[in-house]
Amino acid sequence: MVSVVSRDVIDLSKPFGPVFWGIIFNLIFFGMSLCQALNYFRTAGKDRVFVKFAALGMIILDIVSSVLVISVTWTDLVVDFGGMAQFMGTNTQIGVECVISACIAFLAQMYFVSQIYHVKPAGVKGNVVLYSVVVLSCIGFVFGLACAAVMLMNQMTPHYNLHFQLVFGGAKGANAVCDIIATLAMCFYLTDAKAGIASTSNLLDALSTLFMNRGAAVTLLQIFTFIMFFAFENPQYWLAPHLLLTKMYVNTFFAILNSRQYLREKHLGTFVSSLPGSTQVAKNSHSFTSSPMAFAPNRSVIGTVDITKEVTIKGDDESDIMV
Repeated sequence: MVSVVSRDVIDLSKPFGPVFWGIIFNLIFFGMSLCQALNYFRTAGKDRVFVKFAALGMIILDIVSSVLVISVTWTDLVVDFGGMAQFMGTNTQIGVECVISACIAFLAQMYFVSQIYHVKPAGVKGNVVLYSVVVLSCIGFVFGLACAAVMLMNQMTPHYNLHFQLVFGGAKGANAVCDIIATLAMCFYLTDAKAGIASTSNLLDALSTLFMNRGAAVTLLQIFTFIMFFAFENPQYWLAPHLLLTKMYVNTFFAILNSRQYLREKHLGTFVSSLPGSTQVAKNSHSFTSSPMAFAPNRSVIGTVDITKEVTIKGDDESDIMV
């Protein structure tokens, strides 16, 4: 006669389930980030130093973030296998990952600030929009660091306490509003820069669509994380979109960088020219010193028609798109 030994089964779906799915999507997007970063650095020779350092910092932080996320699985399911104590408080790796997440979001938003600076019109309104994005980005960054500090200093305190609610809500709320304002501003300024030339208008429309998609992706995920945090105390469903949010910032950042050359060739048929040119983006917009290399429209595409109106778009690289 075979005897059956019964044993209690530990259900990890509530304490570890959200983290598990967050890790799965995190690693999938991490692979995409590595591919996009490799593609960017292969062709980043002419980019400005700021853009190169931003891209380097972004991928380094992304790698550290993924290492921390993997270590959560190792600690909770291997080192502390069979126990439940590790799920009763905040995991140290999750707290440190929150610091990385705040840094990545801040870096991505500062890149957006540089883009707005290049295309904003001169005057008070343009400066108000620019400084609003900067202030909201700094607020989100500070609250993000405070969020991590609360998690690390009070690891055995339930996550749904007043201090954590304040800093978490402040971080996600400020970042969401920052992304909304930055996206709308970029789309408005790019649309306003149209000069009636078909090739340039098509390029600006494509750029507007690209920035709108990027802004919508990160903003919706920020809002979704915010809702999950305040709607569900246990299980902590907010951890799943939170672990994905970092990768969304990184992937959309490199997607914008990698799409520039393709959009130039598609809409302008550009070739590299040494012609000097103005860097005026639109009427009354901010001007910059011209660089020695410029992207000019292919004469074989335009023909011999003389165009007297000039519109140039300041790029991230050391060149301008001139029409």
